[in-house]
Amino acid sequence: MGLIETINLTNGLTLNISDASRRIAKDTIKVELYFQVKIEVLDSFFASPEDCRQLKNIFGDELTYEHKLERSFVNDSDEESVRTELLNTFKKNSLAYLSSPNFAKKMALSLLRDIKLNPFKYRAAPYPERAE
Repeated sequence: MGLIETINLTNGLTLNISDASRRIAKDTIKVELYFQVKIEVLDSFFASPEDCRQLKNIFGDELTYEHKLERSFVNDSDEESVRTELLNTFKKNSLAYLSSPNFAKKMALSLLRDIKLNPFKYRAAPYPERAE
């Protein structure tokens, strides 16, 4: 998977766009793009230190927003145009959302809400053993 573009968003976050396209058959390819934003978990996102601790116990100090767009069975001759189309579609539909000043906080609070509503889905992150 190769990094094809990095976009510095207006809210201080960085969007990394990677291409994981691969051959399916002799003359067809699967065009696959990955979009990823790393988000530092800040205490200021939460109403209480306990909420922050609860999220960090599961996800650690950093959250990751990920999205994938793909198109299968693309003819070799159409590969570049399909890649460009997928990239432009994502940018048109998602860049404003990801650039929102409150995106990181809203994502953290959304995950916290899900943890509280569905605790059975989550397990605390393992911490390395301390050397004594």
